[in-house]
Amino acid sequence: MGKNIVIIENHIISTNTVRQNLTLALMAEGYQVTVLSTGSEKELALARRKGFTVVDIGTSNTKPTEVLRYVVKLYQAIKKAEADICLTFTIRPAIWGNVVTRLLGIPTITNITGIGPLAESNSLIYKIARTLYRFVLQKTALVFFQNKDDRQIFLSKNFVKEQQTQTIPESGVDYEYFKPIPRTNKPEGFVFLFIGRLIKDKGILEYVEAAKILKDNYPDMQCQILGPYYSQNLKENIITEKQIVQWLDDGIVTHLGAADDVRPFIADADCIVLPSYREGMSNVLLESGSMQKPCIASDTTGCNDIIVDQHTGLLCAVKNATDLAIKMQQMMSFSEAQRQQMGINARERVIEKFAKKIVVDAYLSAIERLLKIT
Repeated sequence: MGKNIVIIENHIISTNTVRQNLTLALMAEGYQVTVLSTGSEKELALARRKGFTVVDIGTSNTKPTEVLRYVVKLYQAIKKAEADICLTFTIRPAIWGNVVTRLLGIPTITNITGIGPLAESNSLIYKIARTLYRFVLQKTALVFFQNKDDRQIFLSKNFVKEQQTQTIPESGVDYEYFKPIPRTNKPEGFVFLFIGRLIKDKGILEYVEAAKILKDNYPDMQCQILGPYYSQNLKENIITEKQIVQWLDDGIVTHLGAADDVRPFIADADCIVLPSYREGMSNVLLESGSMQKPCIASDTTGCNDIIVDQHTGLLCAVKNATDLAIKMQQMMSFSEAQRQQMGINARERVIEKFAKKIVVDAYLSAIERLLKIT
């Protein structure tokens, strides 16, 4: 039986965080795992210190020459690793990874981690992506979806066949690692915390606008942002450092930078806010719920699968800063006991429906099955 597995990731941050347990579980089963990704030297070094074999293959933009360079590096790295099976995550690895693995005849499991504006956007890039998906996934051995809505969209557009697909709860959450911990540095006033890449699709502009609406009436309220600048996205979706600096100068939000370990920041917050436009299945909400924190999130795919309105947190309208501000105000109006109970409810739900073991077992079962028939 083959023992070489190649994981193709968009950025090594995911390997160091949400995919860490899966990668370790594969290694524990005796598989030789090679991760093809990119990132800063610090982030790549961290992955290697964790024991992961990492090959930096860079990334690609929309220029044909850059895409070709990326595909060639993928091909060379997969060949060198003598891959028996490949796993891909996110859109770029899903498309170009499947192109290469089809050429090489390697069975592939693709995880659709979220589709964002893919289904409806008129952007040329997304139009091309839709065309490519229709081609590249036809021979993919298995396509994991993180929610039923994304799966249905791919089925309706004939990107995949039903027998190819399976729904799993994102990467799952390690609820023993993400358990409630004491606050270490509780600031004055009520603390809201946004965690995510600094891109518009995460709802960061609505979060900032809601903070502006509330600031005069709640001067002690803190609206924090934790997350890295992110350039691997469409230009119109990126939040620039200049924008962040302006928000800081205006006293609207606090930017905490990026962090390898989000747990202390979650512990110090009163409520986590994610007004995302759409998610696959939000790790931020899963991890925060696991740490017994109430959350406010958009009433959209990948968020409302996790948050039960008025029970584990609150749901707000998508792309609606005014409604978000109302829900933030409502969260502050709850008693400490009410928020604590929401947190308790959230952790119970995560353990029951979104445990990491569910995802790891799904992968191990699928890999074993695929390797037996190849």
